[in-house]
Amino acid sequence: MASDPKVAREKIKELNNELAPIREQRDKLNKEAQQWMEKRDKTREEVKELHTEIADLKQKRDEINQKVKDHKIIRDQLVSERKEKLAKVIEFKQKLASFKQNPSKVIQAVQSQIEGLEWKIQTSSLTIPQEKKLVEQIAQLEKQLASYKQAQTARNEINTLQQQLRTLHTQQKQYHNQISELAKQSRKVHQTMAEKGANIPKLKTEADEYHKKHIEAIRQAQKLHKQYMPLMAQIRALLTKAKLEEEKKKTERETELMQELEKKALEKLKHGGKLTWEEFKILAEKGLIET
Repeated sequence: MASDPKVAREKIKELNNELAPIREQRDKLNKEAQQWMEKRDKTREEVKELHTEIADLKQKRDEINQKVKDHKIIRDQLVSERKEKLAKVIEFKQKLASFKQNPSKVIQAVQSQIEGLEWKIQTSSLTIPQEKKLVEQIAQLEKQLASYKQAQTARNEINTLQQQLRTLHTQQKQYHNQISELAKQSRKVHQTMAEKGANIPKLKTEADEYHKKHIEAIRQAQKLHKQYMPLMAQIRALLTKAKLEEEKKKTERETELMQELEKKALEKLKHGGKLTWEEFKILAEKGLIET
């Protein structure tokens, strides 16, 4: 019968046996759902970190590319300046082309001639025609001297320009090498960006798959939980009923015991026996003796 504690215990045992695999599978699925969620979140965090790394790399690449642009501007300015100075060298060389001798040596010789003629005019007794002739010679030599001085200036300018051209060439080469190195760095950074970017779609797909498995595990766990709850409710109901039955039987046993004690006490009192404190108390509470 349903009120029999033994029957209730058997039913509870039966229900627990039915409940155990459901609870085990449900808890297993909940654990799997947690694991899939952790994998999903970890993968999503990896994607987030990759986006941050790519943004940092992009900034670095853009900074390098800006340096390349700045260096190219300076290099182009150096190239332009070299062209201008080279054109001046050509111009001065064209001026020197008509001079067969070294201007420095010619200048020295002409100056000596001029000084010699001037000394002759100053120290010699000359006729007016003779002095006029010498003055004309000096004028020709001074004209020649001025021409060779211009040639000497052009020669000096060429030397200065050639030195500047060598400096400009060195600077241009340095900037060109720096541009090449910066461009190499930019390509390397861009390649790293591309490699990291290529991993993102794969990781996103993995995260989506982990999310689907997480949702499916939760769905299956909830499905089992729906089976679990009615069985658990039955067990709780049986336990509550069994407890009430036990309390009822306990109360009945206590009532029977009190009645037995009361009967014995009355018999003892009837025959003039001495009551125990417990017997006296029971009869007094019932109003069967005067206190």
